[in-house]
Amino acid sequence: MREHFHVPDNYFLSHSVGCLPKNTGEYVGKQYFDPWRQTGGNAWDDWLQIINSFRNRIANLLGMKTANICPQTNISSALTKILYSLPKRAGRNVIVLSEKDYPTIGFVFDRAKSAGLKLKFVTGDVTDPRNWSDAIDDHTALVHVTHALSNTSHLLPVAEICELARRAKAVSVVDAAQSVGIVHLPTHKWDADFVTGTSVKFLCGGPGACFMSATDEMLAICDPIDVGWFSHETPFEGDINHFRYAKDATKFMGGTPSPAPLATAINGLNTLKKTDLFSLQIRSQSLLDDLHDCVPDIYLVSPRDREQRGGTLVIAPPDREKFQSILTENAVLCDVRNEGFRLSVHGYTSDEEITNLKEILTQTF
Repeated sequence: MREHFHVPDNYFLSHSVGCLPKNTGEYVGKQYFDPWRQTGGNAWDDWLQIINSFRNRIANLLGMKTANICPQTNISSALTKILYSLPKRAGRNVIVLSEKDYPTIGFVFDRAKSAGLKLKFVTGDVTDPRNWSDAIDDHTALVHVTHALSNTSHLLPVAEICELARRAKAVSVVDAAQSVGIVHLPTHKWDADFVTGTSVKFLCGGPGACFMSATDEMLAICDPIDVGWFSHETPFEGDINHFRYAKDATKFMGGTPSPAPLATAINGLNTLKKTDLFSLQIRSQSLLDDLHDCVPDIYLVSPRDREQRGGTLVIAPPDREKFQSILTENAVLCDVRNEGFRLSVHGYTSDEEITNLKEILTQTF
């Protein structure tokens, strides 16, 4: 698989940005630039096919219908569109989330205070559904849950949390940014109202090609306020006095879309499809097992159990500066957060790179 990608040596940063497929430039040129160069404004016929293809690919990946998928520029924008599209319900003014969520989640929801909404952060261990149960009640409007935590690699019990939201008649939103592509997403078990995700990480599709899904029930009751001509049932109709929401998830599209990032993302998916995604995920978790075996429990942040883990090893060594120096000396590409150093694997991670990293970890610990 590695032969299909531009992979820097000792690359353990796929949780941040997945590596570039070697033929992405050629693919985007044919799908996006060639029609533009050859037909000018008539390129929209081809560009619309890019948008439709992206929706189809994401739907297949998530096990959903294409009609329930809408491209988004970023997850923050998707959350904003979701939040302000929901019908107001008397007494429902609380958003339940976790302080372990990626900060952009909190930033978006914090602005909702101006609309009379309040934030309630789950206390205690966020992997324990009982703590979510304590936070969710009859005042809950929306529950946001992250599938794989970006800074610890813990997988949350999404299905159980979504069920708690459903029982409380609250809307559920699942963030799959750190899990899509690297671990299995049992969306049929989640039964979430909305799912958001991105192509920039393990899907190797670059930035600008995010997505959201919405159930048929949500599509029937949600009226986005962040709209544009591509939210229209017939975008090219051209009647300024006659707006009609699209019947499917493209009602969340907004204004003019950007086909180029979507073409880039499609090629990432095409490249990953050259190998069996399930096999890729199994191998990645096996490699992570090997790496976790090199780290004592006291310094390990990410779970040992692959059933509870995303695609990243997270460790907190006793001497961070020394460990950083060792990584730098060995040209290991990773990053660090308050919780610890993050090192992720992918299908293109070589056995040699794993062996080298294991030696570093063994010497350190």
